[in-house]
Amino acid sequence: MDNTLKAALLLNAINASSTIFARLCNEHDPQDLWQSQSLWQELRLTDRMQQRLSGFLRDDWAEREYDRVQKFGARFIPFNSIDYPPKLYDLKKPPIGLYVKGNVNISLPLVSIVGTRKCSVYAEGVATNLGKALAQNGIITLSGGAKGIDTAGHQGTLAENGVTVVIFGTGLDKVYPVENKDLFERIIERGAWVSEYPFGTDGNPWRFPERDRIIAGMSAHIVVAESPEGGGAMHTARIGIELGRDVWSIPGRITDDVSRGTNLLVREGTNIFLGISDFIKIITGHEQINIAFMDSASDSEAANTTTPPELSDDAKTVYSLIQRYGGRTADELLTDSGLDFMAVQSAIMELQAECLISDEGGRFSASG
Repeated sequence: MDNTLKAALLLNAINASSTIFARLCNEHDPQDLWQSQSLWQELRLTDRMQQRLSGFLRDDWAEREYDRVQKFGARFIPFNSIDYPPKLYDLKKPPIGLYVKGNVNISLPLVSIVGTRKCSVYAEGVATNLGKALAQNGIITLSGGAKGIDTAGHQGTLAENGVTVVIFGTGLDKVYPVENKDLFERIIERGAWVSEYPFGTDGNPWRFPERDRIIAGMSAHIVVAESPEGGGAMHTARIGIELGRDVWSIPGRITDDVSRGTNLLVREGTNIFLGISDFIKIITGHEQINIAFMDSASDSEAANTTTPPELSDDAKTVYSLIQRYGGRTADELLTDSGLDFMAVQSAIMELQAECLISDEGGRFSASG
């Protein structure tokens, strides 16, 4: 381990700024960090930082951390490395370094799919299909590995053998949330894990807003699939807007609190996400793209050809929505179909009579 890497590991661990690390490298020999305590005040390390640094030096922490990184099959990319994602330099506080496991070039243009953990079936379906479509077109996706929208985006990408990157709010050796352990194992087969936090760092709540800035910073495009007004995805979007990133919002129903954040972003002037094909054509600049499934309301006529011909037009419309998005409530079908209340209720009764749908606790799903 060279002196620059050791200095980066130490300063990162005590939560110093990248500005301090840059000053150390540009104005001093990095090994001066542990050879001259008088330098600590010159670098403006706080008393707490100095205390922690003293403890780390006594315990040979950097050497042991480097050994952990290697045994884990990961690497630490410092702020001044050519492998450091250049987009992160736009942040007010870029991380001093990144722990990375996986062979993905994380400096490539990435599309992040973010949103609430407690998402609607509709938003989850869109995020999944967006992940699939991006993978089909060779675009790397990025998210935070949380339940809900994050998981849907990752899973959609993996379903099409695509590449996806997850930004941890913990050390790489900590699985959070634990329910996504299998998902993370699938991600590492083709993608990458990224964290700014040393090994052994737990998932304290305040770390995830910090993590959000890395998602925004590394992204070329940010898609907010669904978020309440105070959701973490809104934090990511706000940072993205400040950085001049290409931010997209999927509008939701005005009656749903879970969509209030995304609807506010639309009002504030972010790009309105009107369809997956449309989005990919815009970000790639290509008219010819690969989409292996329907993704917009304009495709509903084609979907109707798969339904029994004896159904009414209203029933075909409702059935196509249920087929495309999975379980839907009557209220969701009312909004998504554009039909009136009586038409939706009649269509549901018709589909149930034909044994084409089943009622699962107020959500209607295709039978069989």
